[in-house]
Amino acid sequence: MLKVTVLGHGSVAQDAIERQQKVGPIHIFQSDMDDDGRTAPLAIEPERLHELEQQIAAAQFVRDFLGRFHEADVAFGTFVTEKIHLTVDEFEALVADAEFQTLYDECDAISDRLGSIERERVRQRQLEIELLPWADLRLQISQWKGTEHVSMATGTVPANASALVRQALRDAVSEVTVAEVGKAGDREAWVVMAHFESTTLVKATLALHDFVEVTFPGLADYPAEELATVHTRLADLDLEQSQAIVRAGELVSEYPKALALVQALLTGLDAVEVRSMFAATERAFSVTGWVPERRRDELVAALAPIGTDLDLDFEVPDAEDHVPVELINNRWVRPFEVLTDLYGRPKYFAFDPTPVIAPFFFLFFGMCLGDVGYGVMVVVGAWLIKTRLDVGPGVKKFMDLLILGGVASVIWGALTRSYLALSVERLPSFLLYKPMIDPQSELILLLGVCVAIGVVHVSVGVGLAFITEWRSGDREGAITSPGSSLLFVFCLVGMVLAMAKVIDPRLAMPLLGLGAGQLVLLQGGILDVLARRVPAWHLALVPLKGFLGLYGMIGYGSDFLSYTRLAALGLASLYVGDAMNRLTELSSGIPYVGWLIAVTIFVVGHTFNVVINLLGAFVHPTRLHYVEFFGKFYKGGGRNFAPFAPRTKQLVLHPQGAGEQKGGPRL
Repeated sequence: MLKVTVLGHGSVAQDAIERQQKVGPIHIFQSDMDDDGRTAPLAIEPERLHELEQQIAAAQFVRDFLGRFHEADVAFGTFVTEKIHLTVDEFEALVADAEFQTLYDECDAISDRLGSIERERVRQRQLEIELLPWADLRLQISQWKGTEHVSMATGTVPANASALVRQALRDAVSEVTVAEVGKAGDREAWVVMAHFESTTLVKATLALHDFVEVTFPGLADYPAEELATVHTRLADLDLEQSQAIVRAGELVSEYPKALALVQALLTGLDAVEVRSMFAATERAFSVTGWVPERRRDELVAALAPIGTDLDLDFEVPDAEDHVPVELINNRWVRPFEVLTDLYGRPKYFAFDPTPVIAPFFFLFFGMCLGDVGYGVMVVVGAWLIKTRLDVGPGVKKFMDLLILGGVASVIWGALTRSYLALSVERLPSFLLYKPMIDPQSELILLLGVCVAIGVVHVSVGVGLAFITEWRSGDREGAITSPGSSLLFVFCLVGMVLAMAKVIDPRLAMPLLGLGAGQLVLLQGGILDVLARRVPAWHLALVPLKGFLGLYGMIGYGSDFLSYTRLAALGLASLYVGDAMNRLTELSSGIPYVGWLIAVTIFVVGHTFNVVINLLGAFVHPTRLHYVEFFGKFYKGGGRNFAPFAPRTKQLVLHPQGAGEQKGGPRL
């Protein structure tokens, strides 16, 4: 990565911004401004900013509105985000599309119409609910009023208190009558009539018993006729809504353009807002950023047409610079960058662990899935997703990781003689070779291999910690902590080999003593005493501090045992597959349909087994790296390289004249 400073005359600032954004090789960061006020951020036109924000809001509205009616024309659209394909020239021409305002106006009108239809439908349905209990009343609503001598009230009372309310009315007023019209849920519709002199007493009695007066302002006909009018109105609203939806469906072909326009306008907004990161004087400007060394010539070529009004200065970053990180690995290691990115990229001057992760994760994945047939299924499935679906670069990289994992499963399955978990009796004769390890009959050996792999993996992590501290200049710290721990592990391994008589058994105890002794002394602080950085009496504390360090090595033992999960996951895959094979064999004996049931169980069962174990084969090896491995040396904390480039979410930009591209819809 190179630090680049772009210095130019103010008249070419906008041209420089547009050219940098179009090529996209530079990660711009905030330029320092002089304290004395000689420099200030490059001016931003408020009118242009406001105009872009309005255009973005309009484009987002059209995108979201048409998106409600758009159906993705892509396989597995529920899981795969649809991509819009267009050329660079088409992308740049979107902002100047004069027809978009017409599209916006029509979408806005349809949206408003649909909104008003829905509001009117809610009102009519509520009116329908309110009218239903009155449908049998043969009295026009306009006549729901008293006469000279009779008062009249219409309303509802709780159905479970109907008798109580009637009795209360009789007790209070003798000249009263109640007509039950109908029920509305847990309430009854009543027409109450009484002598006009008793009106006040009747209303007071009804009020005490939760009587709710019902009137229908604006309605005059019989309730049944008004209810029929409501039904007619609801049918009309349904028709209007369907017509509006049909028109929206006719406009949905413009959805890709709206989606792309949002990204084009956001790109334009970036080009305006980035000016605040430029330092400017009355006549000149400057901006600083990062550019990958391999793209230096690309940036120079992009800005060359501006001529002598612009100058570029490149310099190598120093240790104090907060440099963004772009991981660069060969094609075989690149898929494993997914794992590094999930944890966090390394700082620029730090060690990229991806090449070290790659072989271990490859092995761990293969051991967890552990079957030739399952590995082939993963390889084929991942390859089809990568090549047959219109997926993004990130998904393609993850599919490459799964393809390599599938290959690892094929290799480990061949070494352990696992072919779709078939038993020895069901294997063809050419596959009846002696496996390197038989997971079922040699389980203890398999567990030992897993622990041995764990020892190697953890030791590599500790070794990397030693190298990191040594290179940083803290050589004493490297020897004291990771160095002593690593030597202790080596001595412990030597002791185990001696006890197993792989090497001279008499070396067992001396190796243990050497490992424990050097760890106690070094982690106890003997070097500080010898270098006289602490008083001599601290020598008495060396054994105590050292034994605490020795006690801390117990954690390494639990780390080593964590790797037995590789055997557990491999056995889980094997036993579930074996269960499916047994069910297949049992069902095949069913008369007539047995073969169909057997094939179904075999295909569905093994597919299910691959899916569930694929998740474990990714998660658990990842956990071993993040906890047991990264915890020994890796800190992360780097920031991603984020170039100043066009926004392309859900877009695929093709060079002009690149020919017909496969994939999703085009503009």
